[in-house]
Amino acid sequence: MVAGALAHHPLGGAGNAWAFLQWVLGFRKLGFDTYYVEHIEPQRCIDADWQPAPFATSANATFFRAVVERFGLADHAGLLEWEGAGHIGLSRTEIERAARDTDLFVNLSGRFHLRSVLDAVRRRMYLDLDPGFVQIWQEQYSVDMNLHGHDIHVTVGLNLGKPDCPFPTCGIDWHTTLPPVVLDEWTTADAPGSTYTTVADWRGYSPVEWRGVWYGQKAEEFLRIIDLPRRVSVPLELCLAIHPDEPDRAALTERGWLLTSPRDHCATVDTYRGYLRRSRGEFTVVKHGYSAGRSGWFSDRSACYLAAGRPVIVQDTGIQPHVPTGDGLLTFADIDGAVDAITRVERDYPHHAAAAAAFARAHLDSDRVLTRLWELAGA
Repeated sequence: MVAGALAHHPLGGAGNAWAFLQWVLGFRKLGFDTYYVEHIEPQRCIDADWQPAPFATSANATFFRAVVERFGLADHAGLLEWEGAGHIGLSRTEIERAARDTDLFVNLSGRFHLRSVLDAVRRRMYLDLDPGFVQIWQEQYSVDMNLHGHDIHVTVGLNLGKPDCPFPTCGIDWHTTLPPVVLDEWTTADAPGSTYTTVADWRGYSPVEWRGVWYGQKAEEFLRIIDLPRRVSVPLELCLAIHPDEPDRAALTERGWLLTSPRDHCATVDTYRGYLRRSRGEFTVVKHGYSAGRSGWFSDRSACYLAAGRPVIVQDTGIQPHVPTGDGLLTFADIDGAVDAITRVERDYPHHAAAAAAFARAHLDSDRVLTRLWELAGA
């Protein structure tokens, strides 16, 4: 049983949906009887104009229903209204019944809280998708990140707990993993496009402080390399969630960044996948907290580009000791490094495209990643 937040970003949030889908589809591919569950608070329910809406008629419910039907999960998925009896797909009673026969519950970002379900399963795995921020919220700001009550804790922060990563561990022995990708969903014979792209949220959430250091979001990292389009020969496009009145928006376009909207390319799981496949590769910075904190964070979105055979050029988070870089997956620390990485890929694009796909097969294949986690969980 996998829990996440498919329905929490129904407007232009299909990339977020794929972050959770990989786990469900991956376990199912391995032959497990796999369920997906989620609950949502009334204040998160909106309509197509971002206005508050009742649970049953919300864009959240509509999006959730479309996704689970798209992948044949309708009888194995349930979206529960947090306060009330409303549900899409499986009801609370049906989920509780299924939980009694569940060997492993994978709680992505600790999103699921219902003890009647969690207490019924055999083993509970907490899967941290936001390393550093989760631990600081818990330790520094006393936010309950639902860390307790799990049998094993895993993070996509490959460096969390290591000497060069300053983030707290909350007294937890964190195991690490790369994000899984169901390769069959992403492999393509289509020719790449001409433009490097990424999908991003400009501001996200507020900066956090730990031991006198503030850790921020992507906006400040993009501004550090804002002149990059003027220094390379290929187009750079940001599929960017950014407020129309954001002052940085004009600065980006003036420097040559192409901007497009997630409402256009991330409306459905298929439009998101098509957007990544039509790209030449991914170029992106990361949240300041990931780079400055050396968390070793590895992006589930970058994993999809790689699986599609699209090279990834990403700001360094400290992943080099854990995975090979330089072919298909390249990292940079500053604008000069970004220019060099793009130039290297363009000098021999076919080599880097093939290396990207090979990296995905060797390190991200859901069969490999999820089999290891299943064994690690002792389920």
